[in-house]
Amino acid sequence: MKPREYQEESHAAIWDALRDTDQNPLVVLPTGAGKSLVIAMMIQQAREYGARVMVLAHRKELLEQNLEKIKLLCPGISSGLYSAGLRRYDTESDVICAGIQSVHRKALVFGRRELVIIDEAHLINDMDDSMYNRFLTDLGKVNPKLRCVGLTATPYRTGEGLL
Repeated sequence: MKPREYQEESHAAIWDALRDTDQNPLVVLPTGAGKSLVIAMMIQQAREYGARVMVLAHRKELLEQNLEKIKLLCPGISSGLYSAGLRRYDTESDVICAGIQSVHRKALVFGRRELVIIDEAHLINDMDDSMYNRFLTDLGKVNPKLRCVGLTATPYRTGEGLL
C-alpha cells in the first residue's frame, strides 16, 4: 500500500514537530483520507527507535480498523487490542490499540510507553478529570517524556473553538 502525497506530508510534519518542538501535534485530515494509514506509518517509524505505542480511540470499530492497518503495514510488530467491548485485554504488546473507556483508569498496567496516538482527538476536553487526561497523566508518571499525537477530521469543539 503506497501512501498518498498528503499522507506522507502529514507523517513528515508529525516527526518534524516531535523532533523540533516539545509540542504534541494535531493532524487534521478529512474523513476518508486515510488516518489509519498515517497512524500505521507513525508506528512503523516509532518502532524503529524502540518506542512502545498506545493508539486510543472511543469506538471499537476504530480500534479494529487501526489494528488491521497496523498488522497489514507493520508486519512483525507486536500489536494487540485492549477493549472490554471486544473482550480483548492485551497489555504486553509493543503497540496496543485501546478503547479509552476501557483503559482510562488502567494506564499503569501498560508499562512505559513513549508515544500515544489519539484517533478522533477532538473528543479530548480540557477537564482535568476527563478520561483522556486521566490516562495521559497516569501514563506520564511512568514516562515523563511521553509524547502524544492527535488525529481528527474536526479540529474544533462546540463551545470551545479551535483545538
